[in-house]
Amino acid sequence: MVAKETKAELDKLKKRYKDLGGSIDGLLEAISRGSTTSDAVLSTELTKARMELASIARRLQGLQNDDD
Repeated sequence: MVAKETKAELDKLKKRYKDLGGSIDGLLEAISRGSTTSDAVLSTELTKARMELASIARRLQGLQNDDD
């Protein structure tokens, strides 16, 4: 059985993962409508969001593997 704190952490990470996915979609939409200057700024933010998303995915994977 999953410990309460582990389940809470998993739930928190899953929510953050979902929220970041929405943010990335929004950034991609903004980039498609933006100018060259805004492309550079949004591209940087998109890279940061993707890195955080990958980090959360790794943490989720690690927590799920620990529970197996």
